[in-house]
Amino acid sequence: MSELNDLSGPFNPALRFSDFSKEFLVKLIGVWQWAWLQMDAAWFDVIKKRYGDQVAWECDLEMWLRVAERCNPRYAKLANIPLNNVVDSLKLLQLPLDNTMGGIFPVEYDIKNENHAIVTVRKCVALEWCEREEPGRIGPMCQVNEPQIIKKYIVNPNIHVKALKLPPRSGKDGIACQWEYKITVPKGTRIRKKAEVVDERPSDQIPELNDNSGPFYPNLTHRNFSKDFLLKLMHAYQYAWIIMSGGYYDAVKTRYGADAANECELASWMRVGEKVNPRYAKIANIKLETVLDSLKAEQLPLDNTVGLYPAEYDIKSPNHVIMTVMKCRTLDYFEKAEPERIVPMCQHLEKPVIEKYMINPRIKVTPLVLPPRKSPEDIACRWEFKLEG
Repeated sequence: MSELNDLSGPFNPALRFSDFSKEFLVKLIGVWQWAWLQMDAAWFDVIKKRYGDQVAWECDLEMWLRVAERCNPRYAKLANIPLNNVVDSLKLLQLPLDNTMGGIFPVEYDIKNENHAIVTVRKCVALEWCEREEPGRIGPMCQVNEPQIIKKYIVNPNIHVKALKLPPRSGKDGIACQWEYKITVPKGTRIRKKAEVVDERPSDQIPELNDNSGPFYPNLTHRNFSKDFLLKLMHAYQYAWIIMSGGYYDAVKTRYGADAANECELASWMRVGEKVNPRYAKIANIKLETVLDSLKAEQLPLDNTVGLYPAEYDIKSPNHVIMTVMKCRTLDYFEKAEPERIVPMCQHLEKPVIEKYMINPRIKVTPLVLPPRKSPEDIACRWEFKLEG
């Protein structure tokens, strides 16, 4: 079967990300990066509205430190990065959804040697938004939280991180920020020079990579990775998505209890569904005229019905479908560690979120089977979708 460049054709219940072309996967990752920023912003804004700026920044920091601790070592492992020196950690920073190799936080490098580098962030979409909408956020975000987050993001605790320049900046033409990374090694240790560890060829001349174990490529993009590696990276991104939301949830729960955390979670997911999911339909050329069209769109988000929540379908017609979620990682986790979250999540939060995720407001969503379940071998849940009007 030829690779798919979109989802404009018939609905495929057995779709896998491997069915897509590499070109489409790169587009999809681009939307996932947008979704990543939107999820962070949604949680932050909900917490700020309810509990104020200080609590929002505290929860924000706790979430990002958790993401760094749990997710970034995974990127290093799957990319075969040993994390022995500064350049290794710079390779790592190219991989997360909030990475240094895309359009979100593009950087320039002054690499002295394998253990010493100065990194200049030329553009920062978060800073640009704050300058335009809420300049009061710049201090807490850039001067308080970011230095702590960067230190965790590089994973290697032996690297000394120094902020050389931080916002606010004098004008929009100035750099966003600048950082120095340095490791001090015992006297007599051989330190490789820049020419030995860096390959500055343009992006279109970089060979296709199956990992990031080779030289450091300052001009690397997702397009330079093989399709197989992109699929591995996407799996890691889905895990990170769960960790981000869970980090915020636990930060709120610790302070204000489960009910408050559940309310914040619902508001955040609803905002993400509204702002992000139409973008999936757009890049995949989905018209959103039928129930099956909306189910195609459900196959594309980070929390999708292809990977994290595999589903089976009883298709009565293009506008009437029964969907059975066979496995749910979230439910599996709740059953083992937090059973008290099953009812709030599955019986109260999930329906409005799915309605928002379906994008088309004319689709009626009816839960047919919901947790708790008697056995882990049982289905996770079952839903009916009908187009009305």
